[in-house]
This record gives sequence, C-alpha cells and structure tokens, in this order.
Amino acid sequence: MTRLELQADPSAARRTRSWLREQLAAVTLPTQVRQTLELLATELVTNAVRHGGEPIEVRLHHLEGAVRVSVSDGGSGRPLVRHVPPTATGGRGVALVDTLAHRWGLDPDGAGKTVWFELPLG
Repeated sequence: MTRLELQADPSAARRTRSWLREQLAAVTLPTQVRQTLELLATELVTNAVRHGGEPIEVRLHHLEGAVRVSVSDGGSGRPLVRHVPPTATGGRGVALVDTLAHRWGLDPDGAGKTVWFELPLG
C-alpha cells in the first residue's frame, strides 16, 4: 500500500493523477483500466475537497487481480448516487464510481470517512 496526503485545494485532483501515474509506472495495465482508475480517483478526491475537508489521504492497494483506491477525508457526509440532468455541470462523481467500479463502498472513520473503489487489473 502507498499513500498520498493532500491539502483541500484545487490542485489536489491533479496531484492525485500525477501520483497514481508514478505509482503505476512499472505496472502493465490496459489503457482503459488506467484511465478509469485516474478518473474515479479524481472524482473521489474532488468530492473530498468540496465536501469532506482535511485531512485528505489517498491510498493505493494492490490486491490479487485488482487494485483498490481509497480516499479518506474529515467530513461525516455520505456519498450519494445522484441522477442529474444532462445539462448539469456537476454531481456525477459518485454515479461514475457506481457505474465504472467493480466494487465500491464507504467505511466510517472516526469523525470522517473513507470511500473506496476496486477495479480488476485485466
């Protein structure tokens, strides 16, 4: 497991994508898995910045045949799958995770929470 600590600022999503690319540089992954991993991690980090607050931590876990990304934040709010109109400029992050991840979930963590997702490696 590797981890990244983040501040709740606009650069958090970009830093997360760069960090994931570094962590996975030596791992052979299909392009679609790599892109989906970055997209979903970015969505969870963006939600943590907007709704959860510090401390924010991203963890990457290598599992047998899969990878898990978890994002912890200091907020007590729970992620909801929302169905927004096509013209909405936001509100799709958890719906993307729900649609594209193999599994995802929420673990309460003291005053905060950890939201995670898993993707198969092949």
